This record gives sequence, C-alpha cells and structure tokens, in this order.
Amino acid sequence: MTARRAVVLRGLAMLLAVWLLALSTLVSAAPPRDPLPGPDSTSGELPGVDDEGGEGVLDPLTLEQQREIAFADHLGRAKRAMQQRRWQEAINEYTAALDIHDGDPESLRGRAHVHKRATLQGRCPRLAIEDLTLLEVYDPRGLWLSERENAVAWMGECADVYAKERLDIAEELAALEVGEVGRPDDIRFIAAELRAAEAELAPLEQQQHRHLEAAVAHLDAYRRECRAREVIPKLAALELEGELHRRLDQPQQAVAVYERILAMHPDELEAVRQAKKWIDELQIQLAVAEIQELQGGKPTPEAEAAYNRGLEALRRRDLRAALRELEFAVEDSPWYPRAHYYLGEVYARNENLPAAIESFKRAIAMERYDYATHMALGLLYKKEFSGAEDEQARTHLDMALRLRPDLHVLHFHLGELYTRSDKQKAIEHFRDYLEYGDPDDPQRDAAREAIAALEREVEEHVPFVPPPLPSNVGRLDPELHRLISEAYVLGAEHGEWDRAETLLLKAREKFPHDTALLNMLAQVVYVQEGRQGQARVYWDESLGVDPDQMEVHERLGLMLADSAKGRSHLRRAADLGSVIARFRLAKLLWDNLELWAASEQLDLYLTEAGPYDVYWDSAQELRAHMDSVFLKVYLAIALGSLVLLSIPLGLIWRRVRGSSLPQLLERSPSCFPEVARILSLIRHEILKHNTAFLSDVGRALELDEPDAEARATLLARRLFGDDDTNSDSDPHRGERRGIYGRFLNYVAELEHVARAHDVTLNLRRKDPTFKAMLKAFDDVAGMAKWLRHPGGLRANKKLELAKVLLRAGDVLGRRAFDRLSDVIRSLCIARVDPEFIALVYEEVATEDKFDAVQISPLTIEGEGEQVRIFPTDLHDILANVLRNSLMSSAMYAQPPLGLGVELATEVDDITGLSTLAIRIKDRSPERLTNEMLRGRYVERGMGITADLLSRYDGSIAVEPEAGWEKAVVLRFFALDEDAVTGSETPAPVSGAIPAAATAAS
Repeated sequence: MTARRAVVLRGLAMLLAVWLLALSTLVSAAPPRDPLPGPDSTSGELPGVDDEGGEGVLDPLTLEQQREIAFADHLGRAKRAMQQRRWQEAINEYTAALDIHDGDPESLRGRAHVHKRATLQGRCPRLAIEDLTLLEVYDPRGLWLSERENAVAWMGECADVYAKERLDIAEELAALEVGEVGRPDDIRFIAAELRAAEAELAPLEQQQHRHLEAAVAHLDAYRRECRAREVIPKLAALELEGELHRRLDQPQQAVAVYERILAMHPDELEAVRQAKKWIDELQIQLAVAEIQELQGGKPTPEAEAAYNRGLEALRRRDLRAALRELEFAVEDSPWYPRAHYYLGEVYARNENLPAAIESFKRAIAMERYDYATHMALGLLYKKEFSGAEDEQARTHLDMALRLRPDLHVLHFHLGELYTRSDKQKAIEHFRDYLEYGDPDDPQRDAAREAIAALEREVEEHVPFVPPPLPSNVGRLDPELHRLISEAYVLGAEHGEWDRAETLLLKAREKFPHDTALLNMLAQVVYVQEGRQGQARVYWDESLGVDPDQMEVHERLGLMLADSAKGRSHLRRAADLGSVIARFRLAKLLWDNLELWAASEQLDLYLTEAGPYDVYWDSAQELRAHMDSVFLKVYLAIALGSLVLLSIPLGLIWRRVRGSSLPQLLERSPSCFPEVARILSLIRHEILKHNTAFLSDVGRALELDEPDAEARATLLARRLFGDDDTNSDSDPHRGERRGIYGRFLNYVAELEHVARAHDVTLNLRRKDPTFKAMLKAFDDVAGMAKWLRHPGGLRANKKLELAKVLLRAGDVLGRRAFDRLSDVIRSLCIARVDPEFIALVYEEVATEDKFDAVQISPLTIEGEGEQVRIFPTDLHDILANVLRNSLMSSAMYAQPPLGLGVELATEVDDITGLSTLAIRIKDRSPERLTNEMLRGRYVERGMGITADLLSRYDGSIAVEPEAGWEKAVVLRFFALDEDAVTGSETPAPVSGAIPAAATAAS
C-alpha cells in the first residue's frame, strides 16, 4: 500500500470516529465539560448555565452554536499565531479546530502550511504532506485542486519516499490544460524527471523503456508549451531530454537536443562544453551505425569460386576469362566488394573507363575503408581525365593515404594533383615524399624540381602529415564490428587515437584472439609517435592466429624492409597477392644486389599489376634500368667465364671430393664400432661437458653480468688452452689446443678410420652435422682473442661476441648432441630375423673347410627382434657358434649334416623385460656343457664369442632340445618399441644408416 493511500485511509478512519463520537453525545445529551465563551460575551458567563451555578438542561441547538464559536475561535488564534511565526502554537490551535470539525479543509490546509514552515531546511515535511493530502479526501474538488502544486513541490523534498504519489499528482496536473488553476508551467518537466527516476528502479527492460518513452513524451510536450508561451525551455529540461535520447539509443534526436542547448543557452559555458562533447560522441555513434548498415551478406560458394578463378586469370593477364568470371561473381553475389574491385581493374585494363569507375565506386560503397580501391580510382582519375577530375582524384588518394600512411609514394601523386589547385599543399606532399620515400626513387628529382618551382609562388609553411586510418574490417561479430568501427571514427575522423586504443583494449578482453581487432590495435598505435614497435607486436600476434593475412605481411614488410625478416614478410605478402609488396621486394632485392631475383619479382609485378597501381610508373623506370645493368653484367659474365675455364679442374675436385659420415657407414659397415667410439667421445667429452658453457657465457656477456668477463676468460682457457703469446710461427696454434684441439683430433681420427676403409671423408663440406659443428668452433676460434680479453672490448663488440657464443652454444650444446646421439644409437642396433640368420649361415656353410661335407638346408623358426649390438659383432658371434656346431656335426654326427635355428622371445614374469633367444640346434653327440662354454674350454673361437657377448650383456648356454641332441642358446635383451623407434630414425641432418648395414654385414 502506497503512502498516499495510507494517508487517505487514515482520514476516513478519523472521520468515522468523529461521527460515532457525535452520535454518542446526542444520545447521552451530556453537556460539554468546559465550553468556551463567545467572542461578544463580556460577562464571562457561559450560556445555558444559570447564575446560581446549578446544572440545567442544555438545548442541542445551543450546543452546536457553542462548538461553532469554539471552532472559529481556534481558527482565528491559529491564523494569528501563524502570522506571528509562532509555529507550535498555530499547530496546536489548528489541531484543536480539527478536534471540533475533523477534516475541515481550511484547518487542514492551514496546519499543513504551518508544518511546512516549521520543518527545518533540508528535512522532509512529512506532517505537512500528510495534512495536505487529506484534502484529497475531504475536499477533492475544492482546496485540493489548488494545493496539488504544493504537494508536488513538498514531496520533492523527501527524495523518493513519495515518488509514486508525486508522479501520479504530477501527471494529473500535466493532463490539465495549460493555464488552469494549480497547474505549474514546468509540470511536464517535473513529470519527466519522475518518469526517468522510475525507469532507474524498474526491474525489467521493457518497463524501463516504457518509463523513458513517457519521460521523452513529457519533455517534448514541455518544449511545445514553452514555444507557445514564447519562453526558453529550462536548461535542465534540455539536458534531461538529451540524456533520455541517449539511453534510448536515439543519437540523431539527442544531437538535435544538444544543438538546441547551444542555440538557447549560449551563456551557460559548462553546459555548452558538455553539449559539444556529447555532439562529438553521438556523431561518432552515427558514423559507426552508418558503417554497420553497409555490411552485406557473405558471397555464395559459387561466387567465391568464380572470384578465385577470375583473380588467377587476371594474374595471367587473361582479361577475357577474368572478365567472365568476375562478372559472374558479382551477378551471383551483388555484395562482393573485392570482386567489384578486381572487375574494375579488368574494365580499366580494357579501357572501359565508365564501367571501371562504376565498379570501383560500388566496391567503395560496400567497403568504404578499402585503401586499394580508393588508390586505384584516384590514379584512374589522375591519369585518364587530364585534370578534369582532379578533385575526385585528390579525394580518393587522400583517403588512400590516410588508410595507408606507409605508402609514401602517394605523397608524390597528391603533390602533382595539388599543383593545379593548392600549391601549398602540393609543396607539403612533395616534401613528405622526399622525407619518407625511398632515397633512390627516380621520381625524387621531379619532386625537388616541383618544390623549387612552387616555392617561387607560395610562402613556405610547416608540412602537414595527415593522420592515417585503420584498414577495413570484414564481416565480424556485430558487437566487435561496432567497437572497431567506433575506434576507427574516433581515431581517423577525430584524431583521438588514445581513446580509440582504450576502446579496443577493452574490447580485447572479450575478443582476445580476433585478428581484425589485433590489426586495428596495431594501426592505432602505429600512427602514434614512437610506438611502431608495439604495432609490430600486435601484427605478429595477429599472424600467429592467421598467418595468411596479406595486408599484415605487407605492412610488416614495409616496416622492416631493411631486414631479412622484412623481406620474408614482403615475399609472403606477394605470394598472397599484394602487388605493392611484389614491387617493394623487387626493389629491395635489387638494392641488395640480388639482381636475378629482383628481375624475376619485377617481371611478376608487371604481370600482376596494372597501370593504375601506385608503383606502376616507378616499375617501368626500374625495368629499363635493370635491362641496361643486365647488359653490362652479361658481358662481364662472358669475360669471367673465359677466366673460370682456365682454373684447374683439380681445385673443383678438391672441394667436392670426399664423402659424408653416412656414406662412410653405408660403404663400410665394419667401421661401425670405431665410428661409434669416436662419436661417443666427441659427444661426451666435447659436447656434453664443455660446450654447454658457451650459451651461459654468451648470455652473461649479453646481459653484462658482473662476472661475465671472468667467465669468458675461463671459457677461452678451457676451449683453446692457455694464452701463448710466443707462437709467432702459427698465430692460431694456441687456439688449436684445449677442447677445440681435442675436437679437431677426433675429426682427424675419424678421417683416419675412413682412410683405413678406403673412404675419404669431407666432413667440413659434405656432412651437415660436422659442417655445423666445425663452423661453430671456427666462429668462436676466430674471436679467441676477444674471448681471452673481453674487458677491453666495446659494448658493440662484446654484444657481437655474445651472439657468436649463443649461436655456437645452440649448435654445439643442443643440435649436434642430439644428432650424434641419434647416429650412435642407430649404429648399435641390429635386426635379428630369418633373413639375417640365413645370410650368416650361408657364409659359414660355403667356407672351404665344409666343401667335402654334405650339408642340409637350414631350418629357421620364429620372427626375431631388434637387439642393441653392433651388426658386425652380432655377425661374428653367430658365425662362430654356427661354425662350431657344423664342425662338431661333421666330426660326430651322421650325414647329411643339418642345423636348426629358432628365434624365440622370452618375457620375464617379474621384470617384464623381453629377451631374444637364438636357439642353434644340432645333432652332434659331442659333449658340451655350460661350464665348458663359460670356462672357455671350447676352442675354435668360442673365447672371442664369450668376450663379445659380455660387452652387450648377452649370455650363452647349452640346453636340451627335443628332436635334437642339444641347442646352443644365445640370449640378448630385446629393444622395446620406443627404443626401436628412436634408434631406427636417425637425425635428418646426419643421414640415415642404410638398412643393409643395420641388419647384416
């Protein structure tokens, strides 16, 4: 129940109580206890009482008269007390009057006003409001009508206690005709404020919207009433109306309200400032909304396929096929801005200029921030209309430059255009071109001449650099697209790049990996002075999400053009279709004397680009320059070829002869143990325990740690031995000691092993692993003096030394170690299978000593396993055991002689390890025991067999065998699947060990 309804019900209850009291008085006819004398009485006696003081019977009419006299007396006293500002006395008298005539409107109004005046400033006049609202009960068509205005005003002093009652009364007053009694002039404004307050408390969005619309309707009516009365609306009312339109997402109406504030209240400086601020903000919202309205649908798959075919045909300069495919693409999907752009290119190359212009304009209408379309259309206007369309050309090239401020050649074209209309701007553009453009661009001389000619007519001014704009965004999440568009308008059209960045960073919290958002962030920070590095960070992060972004690669390539990274970005952008990147790559390659690569890229540019590309004219001049240089180069090459033919072929052979380590292992499997031993020494002594310090010292030098120099000196002594200043005969003799010298000795030992097997190694040039290791050691050795005495080095040389150490540490400490480990593992793995057993048996059975013996074919059972042993040692072990079994059978068994071999895999129940058992079975009755094998009593090479088995944790035993006399069992630990996979796949740099070598000799 609301407060107002409670007051009304309280009044009705009081009225009922008074009526019941009067009824009981009439029934009992009891006289009043202390009746008051009338105002005209001078005797001091009360009427109805005899002079003798006795009681008498009072007439009812006389009693009513006495009450009226008493009521009038209290009312008069209350008014006098009120005039004399005796508030409490006035309240008491009005209360006494109301006790006589409860609900008397005049008394209620009087007491209400006294309560109001007695209330302290800033306090809620609750008692006054309660008395005043009782008038709605006792005198709804009388005094209440004139006091509603006061009720609205007093309730406003009580915050939101009477908000609902106040709103109801205000809207009742607002519904009255203008000028009626009790209707304030600004009641519409008051009702709007109350409606807006109700909207804040509404729990549902629909209710909020309804309250806000009602408030706007009140304010609109208020403005009409002010216009009819020819008065200016209150500033607060206009400010509230603007706020309500903003809350209702009505930026156009809000702008109109704030423009009224500027016109009607120009002297209110703060209000004017706020109005201008909101107009700027709302204009941004309108621009963003306009951008969002231009977003079209996604092309159909058929249109995309036709677009791709058309683009490919255009790059082949097949204009007829390109025209056919692109026209189909835009017909199938009319909202296809890129297809319209390339269709315009085709029309322009076919010299159909009206159709080209129309296609370009359609593309711009769909993607208003596409720099390539603006650039193409601007150059078309510039080149083909002989000055008649210079204004259009300037408009589009200006927009292209704002979108791509890193395309400095646009300054030259704009300078030429402004020469005919605004000479000062022409000078500014030419100067910007000279300042930021390529230092060897052939058009620089023309720019200087133009500046000199223009300066004769125009006084020099400071050049202006137009702010760049972000590039267009694609079809995105609607909320993200709105934020990006708003940031674009903030930065590009209002220059508030910091606000644009703040907005985008906030959006990134919700869209952390969106490429359009990251690219927009990069462009916003790129235009801010000194923040190009942060722009690169955003672009790199964007490429991490989507590596196939042509424009991002292009912009990074232009930013980092002087580095290998920049050229890599330009190359990728060119592969993705950027003709700008293609020309810039050709120019960079030419400047770096990569002549043929530059010529190839320029030819591709001339094939892919058209006469309306920004670098087309520069490309024509560069092509002519290349042709003249190539003519000289070809003549020089022809002369040099004659000289080269006279160089002895032996020098070439010396460089290319020799083999790599994988080739040595393939040709001579018997060298596996020696090679594995040397490689293990290199890996353990050189790489594992010594070269790990390279990276640590390099990092210490790079960070300039306190003990970096001492650590560098210690590393030099460890790598190259003590400093020998007396080595005049060989200045590098000192560097060939220490770890470096031991490494070279191991390399020489490898070459010696190779020569023993009739192979010449060329590890420095033919073997990728040792080539990298030798190169790393040589680089460090070349800076041995710096490493021995780092204290006297400058900062740049110390940093250069640190980089060399870090590179060497990476090569020697990680890559070489892993590659050598792979080679070593691959050398000592052998596959024991029926083919291998049969091969060894055939070699043994065909020896001369068995020529006169009749030998049956070998029977082999099982599939076999891989074991960790050098194939040559496994070959020797099997050959010795097979040979002894055949010899024993030849001496004691009946012919024909025969052996059997079973390959069985045994699994230990406790450890779970697998063992390969090679069971060599024979029919010889000769006695053979385990003690004889282990004690090496058996001759014919079994001692060597026992030694070889002990190296690889193998075992040999004699066991009974059903169907045979006995079986000599060789056992090896089998390799699990992970070990097999890691061992059978050597490092790609070292080369693979051939299958024949790892299986058998």
